[in-house]
Amino acid sequence: MDMSGVKALLFDKDGTLLDLHGTWGAVLNDLIWHSAGEGEQRVAEDLARIGGFNLETQKFTTDSQLAQGDWSSIFQAWQERLGPEQGRRMVTFLEEMRTGQRTRASVALGEIRPTIETLVNAGYVLGIATNDSEAAARRDMADLDITEFCTVIYGHDSHGNKPGPEMMQALCRETGFAPKQVAMVGDTMTDLDFARNAGAHSCIGVIEDSYVDPRFRAGVDVKIEHVREIPALLGIA
Repeated sequence: MDMSGVKALLFDKDGTLLDLHGTWGAVLNDLIWHSAGEGEQRVAEDLARIGGFNLETQKFTTDSQLAQGDWSSIFQAWQERLGPEQGRRMVTFLEEMRTGQRTRASVALGEIRPTIETLVNAGYVLGIATNDSEAAARRDMADLDITEFCTVIYGHDSHGNKPGPEMMQALCRETGFAPKQVAMVGDTMTDLDFARNAGAHSCIGVIEDSYVDPRFRAGVDVKIEHVREIPALLGIA
């Protein structure tokens, strides 16, 4: 695919720059057991099944809607499965995550900074577009030591949820670029749908075999295994 028209790249966060299993596996396991309650094996197993999560390996399954970024509908389904007290425990846990009372690791998907620095030095404008909160995204970028290279960092609470186009619209207002000059880099159908809805130049798909949606694999414009392949894709020596 001709990538010569690309001037900017929007990166998804989890599964693209961060190891999805490593970053979210332990905290999701804690959330499930905290919500279900001590000894509630059946409830915990039901929550894991609904979300597409393996309690033994603490990894997402191949059909996981959580891995695809569909957190809100899964949490709603969990509320329907949980009793009132269990539901309150789940909400409290999530609020504690939001406010930083509970923390999680930011596990990089291999070496990230050298690639990001190379792209910026070559003149590309970079941004983050995640369905996580903006504050969490900023913490993650700081942990990856790449905040200085990100022109924008957008979360669902500041610039709308993907696959809606609001994050692309905000980037274009900020930079003056048109959507057709921006490539989306992501790992799920949410990212692909966002790229199409927003009129992006292309969607570069990071393919993770453990949870990739076959529709995503077939639908992206370019397939890569890691973001380190992007400079070569763009013709950067």
